[in-house]
Amino acid sequence: MNCKRAYYMPMGILVLLVFLTACEEVNRDVRFYPPAYQNVDAVALQGIFEERSGILMGDAPAAQGMTSLEALVAGKADLAIVENTTPFTQGVRAVLPVYQSVLHVLVHDSFAPANPDKPLQGATINIVDNSAAGNRVIKIVTRRQGLGPDDFTITTEDSSKKADLILYFGPVNPDNTDWFVPGYSLVSLDNRLNPQRELYREGLAYIDPKLHSMVIPPLTYDLPGNEKPILSVSADTLLVARRDLSVSLVYMLTRALIEQKPRFTAIAPHLFSGITEAFDPLDLNFPLHAGARRYLHRDEPGVLERYAESINLLVYLVFLILSAVVALMRWRLHRKKNRIDQFYIQALGIEERADGKNSAELLLELRELEQEAFRWLIAEKLAANESFRIFTDLLLRIRADLLK
Repeated sequence: MNCKRAYYMPMGILVLLVFLTACEEVNRDVRFYPPAYQNVDAVALQGIFEERSGILMGDAPAAQGMTSLEALVAGKADLAIVENTTPFTQGVRAVLPVYQSVLHVLVHDSFAPANPDKPLQGATINIVDNSAAGNRVIKIVTRRQGLGPDDFTITTEDSSKKADLILYFGPVNPDNTDWFVPGYSLVSLDNRLNPQRELYREGLAYIDPKLHSMVIPPLTYDLPGNEKPILSVSADTLLVARRDLSVSLVYMLTRALIEQKPRFTAIAPHLFSGITEAFDPLDLNFPLHAGARRYLHRDEPGVLERYAESINLLVYLVFLILSAVVALMRWRLHRKKNRIDQFYIQALGIEERADGKNSAELLLELRELEQEAFRWLIAEKLAANESFRIFTDLLLRIRADLLK
């Protein structure tokens, strides 16, 4: 019966592990919150993910009306794209940088600021998709103009017809201008309406290192305002995930994005051309997801390899210490053996002096020798081993001879 238990117990554990692993692999559905105005071939993307990793990528319809970050925190989505200017939020982890998001500023053709030194005073500004980078730019600009929160109006709703300015952060993609609204024109940050235009040429990175000055070349867009170069700012975007999303699933997702980058780039170059594993995680506003970190560090030596020399030294030191302990124990045993030999000699000396006339005197001497031996035993100067047992047997024999 015990043998059967010993056999079935490891088998049961193995079956349980296989069952748990299978359960984890089955659930590969991922809800993705797509960025605004990015029309991509979702079927083609899904085909690559499913082929290379088995991940079933789907949209997050329940997240409509929420920002990407709000959808993640609320559990309405598993993956989303956010700008690297987004403040750290609990429960959100970075997977990979994906593309460079560029500021597109649209100004209504009828907009005429009343105060040239403070052109945004009294203006209504629409920040598309409540972009974190857009909010950061407006904060910098209005602070430089000496404006308070009540001096202008921010709206994130689709009310562009009422807005004086529209701020849209997105990739430079001439084939997709769904964000453009007729009656507006693209403007450069160094245009005459901006009294701090020199700041945006090189000084912006000193205010916010996550924002970078850049130029949209002339005629990139077939839109009013792009007849000339447009000075703008850019921010890196990140693919982020919920912290509790499966480590193995994020590992497979990261591997598919890195290894199949050419295929993804062929479908949407403006979204996937910036994917790389050569980045510094310390530059991200969110810590790396454990699954992404595991893939990115896949070629690094393991713990045993990294600390091989230290482990060898430690093993050598342990071996030396054990050898020293063993040597010390042997020395102590040998010393105790020498001590019990002295008691042997004294006991045999008492036996040799026996002549039948001095038995009482020798018995007393023998008793004192026995008591001294036991005191040494209690003080651990003698070992309670076979040698001591032989000594006690010797005392019994000599005492019996003396009593005859």
